[in-house]
Amino acid sequence: MTQTIEILVLDDERDAADMLAALLTLELQDAVVRAVYTGADAVAVATEHRPDAAILDLEMSGLDGEGVAGALRSAFPDSRLLLIALSGNVLRLGALRNSGTFDYLLSKPVDIAALADLLNGRVRLR
Repeated sequence: MTQTIEILVLDDERDAADMLAALLTLELQDAVVRAVYTGADAVAVATEHRPDAAILDLEMSGLDGEGVAGALRSAFPDSRLLLIALSGNVLRLGALRNSGTFDYLLSKPVDIAALADLLNGRVRLR
């Protein structure tokens, strides 16, 4: 029996979020991937459908990916939720390197196959 993986994708660029969600769904056929476009929606959806992993865009107005990551860590303190930062801003990614907020820091454009392998391996080990 295959375990279903719950993945949350946050990006304020709707096309980017939808495309990443669709590609991950193709790569991880036993995954439920939900795309959201605001930080507030990400927190709400995560509260309703507790994800195994969240891929969070950093460069957003309002509650950005870093803020969502903090909210999710607080909401699920005993969880082994895998948090992945995704950004085209390598300086911001570098600044987060030792923060402990995220498990992985990935730059855009992301290698979908590598991301799927990461999710598949890390989430299943939890």
